[in-house]
Amino acid sequence: MRLLFLGLVALLAYFLLRKLLKNYQFSRKNQVIDTRRMVRCAHCGIFLPESEALTEGSHNFCCREHRELAKSDKG
Repeated sequence: MRLLFLGLVALLAYFLLRKLLKNYQFSRKNQVIDTRRMVRCAHCGIFLPESEALTEGSHNFCCREHRELAKSDKG
């Protein structure tokens, strides 16, 4: 009788874990992956999303200060 009870508990645990894992995997598949184009700051070399970069000619910068420093370095 004791063995039958343990078998039922093990079977119940198996089905519960299987259901939980299936739900977890399903929710991970539905996550949206953020794939934005990254550019490099011409002054410091840090990478940032293209939408946040400041562009001067063909160069990208992470902030106004770096854009101004690049201008002053040129001339």
